[in-house]
Amino acid sequence: MTNWKAVTVALGLALGWFVGNPAVALGPAPDPRAEVQVNVARGEGLTQHLRNNPQDVDEMEHLAALYMANGCYDTALGPLARALQLDPRRRSLWVALDRAVERSGAARITDGELARRAASFVEALKR
Repeated sequence: MTNWKAVTVALGLALGWFVGNPAVALGPAPDPRAEVQVNVARGEGLTQHLRNNPQDVDEMEHLAALYMANGCYDTALGPLARALQLDPRRRSLWVALDRAVERSGAARITDGELARRAASFVEALKR
């Protein structure tokens, strides 16, 4: 039995190479604005979920990961700080915090600053 999808993709790639531009076979490039819109919608959805479920550490970690994936390392510190208040033994949170602090340009972060970031995050969810 032949996998026609694989055959079609292979023929498309071969045609693209023959024409001199393999990207032609792959179709149009994704619109970068669409990806931004999807990320904004994900962030808004996670924020709304956290307003309704303020103890959900998993979703705080997801929100911080979304911020970090988009280069907003300083913004990721708030949800990470709050998540660490709720679950200080979760290693993945500490790893993410280290990465966010390092990439935000700060050499380190104090416990007092973490507490302030967590409180600011909780207040932002109330708005």
